[in-house]
Amino acid sequence: MSDAVDSAATIADAGAAAPIRVAVIGHGEAGSLIAGGLLAAGADVIGFDRVTPKSPTTPLAASIEEAVSGADLVLSLNSSTVATRIAEQVAPLLGEGALFADLNTGTPALKKKLAALFAEGSFADVAIMKPVPGLAEKVPMGVAGTGAARFIDLLAPFGMNLEFVSEVPGEAAARKLLRSILAKGMAGVLIDCLWAAESMGLQDWAYAEILNEFETSNAETAKRYLTGTAQHVKRRQIEMMDVVEMLDESGYESTMIAPIEFNYGRILHGKKIPFSKPPRD
Repeated sequence: MSDAVDSAATIADAGAAAPIRVAVIGHGEAGSLIAGGLLAAGADVIGFDRVTPKSPTTPLAASIEEAVSGADLVLSLNSSTVATRIAEQVAPLLGEGALFADLNTGTPALKKKLAALFAEGSFADVAIMKPVPGLAEKVPMGVAGTGAARFIDLLAPFGMNLEFVSEVPGEAAARKLLRSILAKGMAGVLIDCLWAAESMGLQDWAYAEILNEFETSNAETAKRYLTGTAQHVKRRQIEMMDVVEMLDESGYESTMIAPIEFNYGRILHGKKIPFSKPPRD
């Protein structure tokens, strides 16, 4: 047989290979969307949830045991409060060569604890880095742990957006939680600003101003915040004192101003702002 024919036969065999079997434990919003996306992309997907979803996106197993049986990959999409319990249930059921991936938000310490339940190479710490709605299985994910490379090998053919972080479980989770400071912090500041504006009858103006700020922002905006604060921290601290005085008059007690002032105090006492240009003399 010629090399060309051998190559064609190999490709045909690969195309005829059975799709990987994926068990998705947890069919909340994220679990349902990712499971449904993988099924549509050609994976053999079965789901399980203790509470039967109203509109399941995949066939459902009657038990975790049934879902995990024969699975090449088990995805846990629940919450950090039950992540350990799910991992403890799955660990003795996982077949030889199969992989368990924890996609729940949790601390690096939790991910290390979960990894210890599984054999070397069979655990992946997976961090979902953006909201799942609108992206489903294409949502960016960071992957760590001794099973990270295998996780990517198994799912990359389905067009997923996967980034190898390291073989150390918890390092993907750390990136997720650091990003949470930014995302949840911004949400908290927006809410505080709108509550403050509401106390002064300016909520409509403030909301429009927030939307305009985001419409016109880019990477240079972030750099300007860092460098501008390093250069003008004293002036900005005084401005925040004016904000406090204004809100005292309106009767609104801000939840965000005190930590902002605390950060400015740390900078004034010499703590450097990463990635900011040094103040001019």
